Amino acid sequence: MMIVDFLRIFVAIFIIVDPIGLLPLFIALTHNYSKKRIKHTVWLACLTAVFVLIIFAFAGDIILEFFGVTIPAFRIAGGIIIFIIALGMLQAKRTRLKTTPEEEEKGLEQEEVGIVPIGIPMLAGPGAITTVIVFTSSSQQYNTYITIAAIMLTLFFAFFILKQAVSIHRILGPTGLNIFTRLMGLILAVISVQFVIDGIKEFFLLS
Repeated sequence: MMIVDFLRIFVAIFIIVDPIGLLPLFIALTHNYSKKRIKHTVWLACLTAVFVLIIFAFAGDIILEFFGVTIPAFRIAGGIIIFIIALGMLQAKRTRLKTTPEEEEKGLEQEEVGIVPIGIPMLAGPGAITTVIVFTSSSQQYNTYITIAAIMLTLFFAFFILKQAVSIHRILGPTGLNIFTRLMGLILAVISVQFVIDGIKEFFLLS
């Protein structure tokens, strides 16, 4: 059961982080970097994302309690947010929940883009943070630890994907990237709907 839960959480986090979908923007931000600097930037971005997501994995319940938000309400709201991201992926478009045009333009002007905008919000954006909080708000305590393991594995893959961004982008091409993004968007849409269903079920059980 734990392995199944881990795979379920890992798939959801990997899709919402979407390192493959970030390739075109990542290449645009680092097109004039040396290989050594690209590696440093990717390393910094992944460390930033891991740090942010793990903080929310541990602090999610505290944040919800502080604002007086119930877990069912957050599951429903989280499901809606993630569904919006999934719709963008189904259309092979980048949603503004990931990055805005202004953030992308500012990123092009920055000397160091590892922390912002690549680490936050491209990798650890609102969707990823919401997904992590939803999973760690489960009544099963071990969900926090397997969610953290899923975060670590996701960013491990993200590191190697972004480090080889040019090669992977050349192999997949625009068409391949769009197909992959749409498939991931479909899976993410299903996951987001399940979040909403679970939230509604929990709401009526608590009522």
